[in-house]
Amino acid sequence: MYGSPSWQRLAPLLILLALGAALPPLLPQYFLYLGNVLMMYAVLALGLDLLRGGAGQFAFAHIAFFGVGAYATVVLQTRLGLPFAAAMPLAAILAGLIGMLIAIPATRLRAVYLALATFAFAEGAQWVFNAWDRVTGGADGLRIPAPRLFGYALGTDPRAFPVMAVVLTLVIAGTLYLTASKFGRSLCAIRDSEHAAAASGIDVRKTKIIVFAISAAYAGIAGGMFTMFQSFVNPETFGFAQIVLVLSMIVVGGLGTLPGTLVGVVLLGLLPEVMRTAMRSLLVWQELVYGVILILAMMYMPRGLW
Repeated sequence: MYGSPSWQRLAPLLILLALGAALPPLLPQYFLYLGNVLMMYAVLALGLDLLRGGAGQFAFAHIAFFGVGAYATVVLQTRLGLPFAAAMPLAAILAGLIGMLIAIPATRLRAVYLALATFAFAEGAQWVFNAWDRVTGGADGLRIPAPRLFGYALGTDPRAFPVMAVVLTLVIAGTLYLTASKFGRSLCAIRDSEHAAAASGIDVRKTKIIVFAISAAYAGIAGGMFTMFQSFVNPETFGFAQIVLVLSMIVVGGLGTLPGTLVGVVLLGLLPEVMRTAMRSLLVWQELVYGVILILAMMYMPRGLW
């Protein structure tokens, strides 16, 4: 039935909620920090996978919407005095609206032309983050105030961890319902063949605009999650290296598969930390080893681990 994933696919989400509540008193703060980072990247990667793996659109603007979500969440709280419970959803909606506006002209392009156009937008957003001193703090960045969610103080890794788990659970559940819906099947049809999808009665351009907006809103949510456990944000956080990392996560894990995306997030999210520990005396070679692993994955696992 459209829009109804099986209970077997939804049941593991209860485990995620239970872990979110049980782990903070048991784990060292550093492990909780890693968990928060992975959960943030999971939301970011799921949004990009909807666009790339679901609809087959090769776009590079995702990291810009991540920045919009983070900066807007902070600015709405510090400048307009909105509570975090209102600022984060509004920031995600703003990212989604900007994504929709970008998608209106961008969806007329395909393949490398779409990638170049969205890359230009990402670079433009990076320039805005650096130059708009009065709002973003420019290159110096912004101090993130410790948010409060209905009286519950966030701002530290142990306090943010259960809330991050709840947000990730809601995003995964929403993704399961979305991909099982008629809209999700339309995305798969467009990914496989736009001409066949159009012949089947699917409004290809409208569907692509909507998925661009949804993907951007996911990135905006991830930006709001960033402010839950970080105390500072600057433009370097939203550089091109981040979109390459997130794209690598979904490709290595398996494009178009939700479990594969989560596997890719865990592996590539933890890989830099493992390498930093295991290769402390060879720090200069870490990026080389990381690149070799990605190349081998592309050569021998083109469809991803999952």
